[in-house]
Amino acid sequence: MRLSRIIGSAVATLATVGAFAIAGAPAQAQPLPQPPYPPQAPALTVSDSTVEAGEAFTVFGSGFGGNEQVRLDFATSPLALPAPGAQPAGAGSGGVGAMDPLVRQAAQTVYTDPTRITVRANATGEFSVRVRFTRQLTVVITATGLTTGRVDTTTVTIVTAQPGLPVTGSETGSQITLGATLLIAGALLVLIAVAWRRKGRRTGGRSRQLTSVG
Repeated sequence: MRLSRIIGSAVATLATVGAFAIAGAPAQAQPLPQPPYPPQAPALTVSDSTVEAGEAFTVFGSGFGGNEQVRLDFATSPLALPAPGAQPAGAGSGGVGAMDPLVRQAAQTVYTDPTRITVRANATGEFSVRVRFTRQLTVVITATGLTTGRVDTTTVTIVTAQPGLPVTGSETGSQITLGATLLIAGALLVLIAVAWRRKGRRTGGRSRQLTSVG
């Protein structure tokens, strides 16, 4: 009986010491949360880097703050004249083709010869705006996020429309048709003339034979 009490007392003592040891042990360090992924750098692009005067193009922006207001500044300068004999770049060179949602948003007001526009980015920091310029210019576009301060620039070249060719495809086709018709008519006339000569020779030979028999 006395031995059982001793064993029970020892077990209780060990349990108490173990409980105090567990309570006094330092808590296991929890892993620190990972820092957020670095934000996307701002990007400003255009649908066409070279466009004709009066033709509308789209300015695309991404990497700005969600629902942030973005200011667009348009700095223009006269376009340098090309060297003699040099052909200006055609419209449509360059551009962006991987922003379908923004393309759908671009069906909006077209700003003509703007100097400054303020737009609001969507929840993912993207925006688009349609503009056009009516003169031959070099345009430097700068986008500035009014909350984040993020900035990016891009350049557009505005060229004058090229004059059309003096002879169009339809006119060329008409000329070819007329020429073929004249060739066919000339060949028919030659064939008729040859046949007429042969007929005349045969008729003359028969007349001579009849004269000699008489």
